[in-house]
Amino acid sequence: MNYATVQDMIDRYGEPEMIQLTDPVIVAVQAPTAQRALEDAQAFADSFVGRVYRLPLAGCAKPAPVPGDLGAVQLVAPPQLTRVVCDVARYYLYSDLAPEHEVYLRYKAAERELMQIAEGKSVLSCPWGGVPGALVAGDAPGDAEVFHSFSPRRITDETLRGFA
Repeated sequence: MNYATVQDMIDRYGEPEMIQLTDPVIVAVQAPTAQRALEDAQAFADSFVGRVYRLPLAGCAKPAPVPGDLGAVQLVAPPQLTRVVCDVARYYLYSDLAPEHEVYLRYKAAERELMQIAEGKSVLSCPWGGVPGALVAGDAPGDAEVFHSFSPRRITDETLRGFA
């Protein structure tokens, strides 16, 4: 599942900016350039999200009624991941930014948000209900595999000799 599309970036940042970032001769949005940045941004997001959720994410079940089936749904990325991946991809498309530039600040905010998810301080959510994917550690007691190791010791008078 792709978290964001080139069209998502055009919708968020406008076609003029996307043309400027992807086409050196300023003619049209070059989808392959933008798509490469989106793929890199998704891999970046997965490096954080994958600490908590099993990858690939199943996706959120968004209602997508079709004639004859009003209960139809489509699986989509959680909206916050779409936003974060777009912000990171946009940052990747720029070649030189000052630390106070809006694009850089949005990238850093996206990085912090992903870190919050990775540390379990924030969660991915589906505004239409449900969950975006299975948790790595399991989402119910007993789902996670817990490994422990210890050496069996026997406590005897002999092993306790010398302790007061």
